[in-house]
Amino acid sequence: MIGANGALALPTSGSLPPDLQGTLFRAGPAWPWGSEGAGRLGGGGGGDGGRAGGEAGDGGEGGGEHAGALHAVEFRDGRAVSYVRQESDASASVFWHAGSILALPESGIPLRYSRFLVPEEFTGGLTVRIASHAHRQAAGGGRVLFGIDDGSADGGPVDEGDGIFLRLGEWDAAGALLSAQAVELERATWQHDIGVTATHVVFVESPTVRLPAGHGGSPAVPFGWVPGAEGWIGVVPRGGDGSLVHADAVRWIRLDPCLVTHVLGAFDEPDGAIVLYVCCYGVPEVGQPVDLSASVVGSAGVGLSGIGSTLGVLERWRIVGDQVARTQVDERSVEYPRMDAFCEGAPFRYGYCLETAWSAGSPPRAAVVEDVESGPADATPVGLLKFDLMRDEIASWNPGPGRTPSEPIFVRATDGHGDDEGWLLTVVDDVNRGASDIYVLDASALGRSRPEAVIHLPARLPVRSHGEWVPADRYR
Repeated sequence: MIGANGALALPTSGSLPPDLQGTLFRAGPAWPWGSEGAGRLGGGGGGDGGRAGGEAGDGGEGGGEHAGALHAVEFRDGRAVSYVRQESDASASVFWHAGSILALPESGIPLRYSRFLVPEEFTGGLTVRIASHAHRQAAGGGRVLFGIDDGSADGGPVDEGDGIFLRLGEWDAAGALLSAQAVELERATWQHDIGVTATHVVFVESPTVRLPAGHGGSPAVPFGWVPGAEGWIGVVPRGGDGSLVHADAVRWIRLDPCLVTHVLGAFDEPDGAIVLYVCCYGVPEVGQPVDLSASVVGSAGVGLSGIGSTLGVLERWRIVGDQVARTQVDERSVEYPRMDAFCEGAPFRYGYCLETAWSAGSPPRAAVVEDVESGPADATPVGLLKFDLMRDEIASWNPGPGRTPSEPIFVRATDGHGDDEGWLLTVVDDVNRGASDIYVLDASALGRSRPEAVIHLPARLPVRSHGEWVPADRYR
């Protein structure tokens, strides 16, 4: 039994590294299985163990009234001292900025919460919806924001009267808007992530277009295919005074059509080249049967659905002038790539990904992963991969039968100097016990050592989601 008065920690197998001092936050869809509603379970710290919001039973078998839920597990002094769950309309991502947790849907205005997931008023000064990836820059702690502005709102029709724009902005570490700029586009394409270097923003135009309301497929991704449309990379300098970027300032690079869901990392090279590592999917070819009224992503969501009848692979893109050289890093399928946050916007050596496989071709599992609205998914997470991008070496880890891993989050050790000197945190859905666990893995020995610790959570968390580790020195 887990107490709610601060007396007991979450049950844990193994030993938590003592330098893991902070909180793991997660966002995701409000799956109806195993929900306990908003509230606080386990040890104390900054609260009386009471409800963080909502009533018991919110998000239970009926799924609640919200699209998503946020989760927080605090690590302190070698223990996992609490678990908090809060229903939310933000189901895509969560991050810490300027003293608060900000959560986002696929596209929207951020929702703000305290570190105990108590709702707060958002005061970030945004009037345009932003995408769910807001890149933190290691140098200075600011965030780079972006979003497609096509005049649509809340799933309504596109209004091209004033044009279609990619909006870019930057917050400083305190949350003030430092700069903003806009790039005019021919059409609204699905852009879930961007590459951000110390000096540039890189975005990718895929053969997609916004769908009208009531389309099929993923409700969070209202974009369909445009077979035969060209692919483009756009490169713009960071900064801006709020005005439209002059056409001459945008570097356009022709690209064989593809679709990028996530960017592992991006950086400038001394000779002026730009390097990106991206999670890349194929796209339908002209004449290939495809439902143009359906979303490019199945309703199970990214990581649990094929895109363009393919699974994602990790590619290295090197941009020089108006040319891009593409290299596939490995043949294995990946999603949810992550890197050391200390290296954001700068060169890095190691990347960490969720390995996926077609469900029919995966090893036998105890259950098929399901999404709230879609039923069985057609892709299955099977393990984690660690890419040594300098030596072209790969290490792998899987949690074993009946367990489904999720996005790996790297936490550098207190005395760590390299971007594999630390820990990987991954939430694992354990069908064997009907709940989720947090696995703590030694990143430097992935696949060669047993987990350092396994924290047993009192609820079942979705495997399709993003998370963020927040060190305790940011909120204490």
